[in-house]
Amino acid sequence: MTPKSTVHMVVCFLQLCIVKGQIICERQIIAEWRVEPKHVLIEWTLRKNICTDFYSECWNVNKNATREDKNLSVPQICPVQLQLGDTLFISSEPSFQSYGMNLVNVSKEEFINCPKIGFLQEQQIFVCQRRGLHQVDSTWLGVGTHYFAELHKRGPYLCNMGLRLNVTVKQQFCQETPNAPLCSKHGRCLSRVWEKQYSCHCFSQYSGKFCQKFNVCSTKPCHNNASCTEKLEGIRNSYECTCPPEFSGKNCTEIVGQCQPHTCFNGNCSNVTPNTFLCECDKGFTGPFCEEPGDPCASQPCLNRGVCQYNQSGYICDCPAGFLGQDCEVDINECSSRPCQNRGTCIDLPNDVACSCLPLFTGKFCERILNPCELLPCLNNATCVSEQQNYKCRCMPGFTGKNCEEVIDYCKLLSINCLNEGLCLNIIGGFTVRYCCELL
Repeated sequence: MTPKSTVHMVVCFLQLCIVKGQIICERQIIAEWRVEPKHVLIEWTLRKNICTDFYSECWNVNKNATREDKNLSVPQICPVQLQLGDTLFISSEPSFQSYGMNLVNVSKEEFINCPKIGFLQEQQIFVCQRRGLHQVDSTWLGVGTHYFAELHKRGPYLCNMGLRLNVTVKQQFCQETPNAPLCSKHGRCLSRVWEKQYSCHCFSQYSGKFCQKFNVCSTKPCHNNASCTEKLEGIRNSYECTCPPEFSGKNCTEIVGQCQPHTCFNGNCSNVTPNTFLCECDKGFTGPFCEEPGDPCASQPCLNRGVCQYNQSGYICDCPAGFLGQDCEVDINECSSRPCQNRGTCIDLPNDVACSCLPLFTGKFCERILNPCELLPCLNNATCVSEQQNYKCRCMPGFTGKNCEEVIDYCKLLSINCLNEGLCLNIIGGFTVRYCCELL
């Protein structure tokens, strides 16, 4: 086999077995601003976290929800979103230790098409090819989207296979002044993955860019079908009620006129001003003239998700299974029957129990001896073999370790030295993979 065909075989194998891996990147659709910055680690590797479809894989969102450029649908390491002030570390996998990382900052077009040879020194993320774990300088992490890619110098064309990363750095606009609380403590500072910054999402009774405005009318201060209008009094928000003709007062609770016998049907009448009066209703009645039976369920007396039902004597609570009492306040202790076996600890739940078992037992009631293979200790598609109270893992080719968690690095194990600056890539498979690439 010629050196040229060997290189082509390596490239094709990588593209078929790695880039087409259909990796779904794990990310939150909505993130909340963190008070403290954090460290983010990215592995510079072709073996995992390479996605190809920009929406369904790289972002894991519905494409109708975003306005991102579809041209970014190229093999790439899962995109990263950072807060301004976060630190970014990039780590090369063991297979690349002899090769080193040669990252450059590129434009969006160069990110899509992959960079060519001839970049300026100041475009390199690291001064020279780096091995191991290194921090990306903060000068590369200003606000906005940044594109990093592997610069092709020798060996296979790794950028086309997925060694490129786009990083979006966001700042927050959730504080009226630098020392003010986020969103005035009346909302949350949030950002969706397709948004370029963090902004305030206010709680129901607040509005404004920083949730600094309280919506007084949302508390429904005006009664008797009066309309509420917000107004500003100095630096405070206030309101004004426009009352129907027969009502008066700040909240339209006072009735125009004076007390007369039997004016209040089920309550006491009190003159408030020479022109208005107020009915103080007996318990169980409501309305401006105490003319309506009150709703005893309005105060939500039933606890633990009990359903309140009105009847002539007041109310009754329809309690869910596991609760008793007039207001469903009594939790039935299902642990009293001692359902947990083999010295398991019983935890009472609503209409149920949970058993905390000793290490050798399992099952809802700790009734069964645990098979250690049930814990799925073997990784990477290994086969678990039970040995009484222990287990062993039969690893797939290319893996080793107690739980088959380690990848065998054949390049290092066999001390392969590629000629003419070739690159030895360790490929996971059912056979020993040793590719030495000679310079074409």
